[in-house]
Amino acid sequence: MWTPDNLDIRIIRALASPESFQWDVRISYARVAAGLSIDEETVRNRLKGMNDARFLLGWQLILNPVLLGREAAIVELRVGVSESKPEVISRLKMLEGVVLINDFYGNEIAVTTLYENAATLERQVQLFASLCGCRTPVSWRLGFPPCKLTPTRTDWRIFQALHRDGRAKLSDVARSLRLTTRTVKRRMILLVDGNAFYLDPILDLGRVGGVRCRFWVTSEASRKREVDKAILSGLPRIFSMHTAPQEYSLFIAHLSNASEVRGILEWMKKVEGVREVRVTFGVEDIHVHEWLEGEIEKRLSTRAI
Repeated sequence: MWTPDNLDIRIIRALASPESFQWDVRISYARVAAGLSIDEETVRNRLKGMNDARFLLGWQLILNPVLLGREAAIVELRVGVSESKPEVISRLKMLEGVVLINDFYGNEIAVTTLYENAATLERQVQLFASLCGCRTPVSWRLGFPPCKLTPTRTDWRIFQALHRDGRAKLSDVARSLRLTTRTVKRRMILLVDGNAFYLDPILDLGRVGGVRCRFWVTSEASRKREVDKAILSGLPRIFSMHTAPQEYSLFIAHLSNASEVRGILEWMKKVEGVREVRVTFGVEDIHVHEWLEGEIEKRLSTRAI
């Protein structure tokens, strides 16, 4: 069974990074290649291999929640009976603010939700916990870069067109919206520079070898920055990292097997400043579209061209 190696993961990270977010496909691959000190053909061949293996299914466009007047949080939950997880996930997908559900082996899941304020988040957490039969939900807020843009109706139409296919060609987007490619490209440059969104890879974890691991690291508050730096430099094949303002950090990596996971786990526990490390194994990342697409549609119905 095909397994992604370190270069495959580095290419995915580079394409998903806001710093390398380019909407001309040819330039994007060239920039990624230059940043990784490899040639452009290698980038193309690696991406083709990931597509052929049905590991990389596409790219999800993730809006900065500030544009919706919201913030983002991850809620960690344990389902009371693992056999009921499909039903719980189905009900969670219908709730306001839910944009992503991470399903893990066993009875654990994580929900990414967009909320209006602290009181709203508390209500959402309690609702999620009630559905799961979870007595001890844990939530922490995600940081997003500042965004002071006020999107136009054209911008919201572009978001709508790209939401499920984040790397669609701009010429195709322009044609579907009856705009010029020049107009779409001009708006995209403003949106990218304004931190309006980023890309998230859509991956089929069941198609490949290896283990998708999610390490939740609790650090001493005074040493959190040093802990994050140490783990970033030592953890192989990292897909992404999320850090909370408090003592929590989340590292997602694709490791070879259970033996490598055990070794990494023991190493992390010995990093100075680490208080606790938990690991879960990914089954599926479930992108939820309905609520967010409804919010985009609301803004389109209330804005002039």
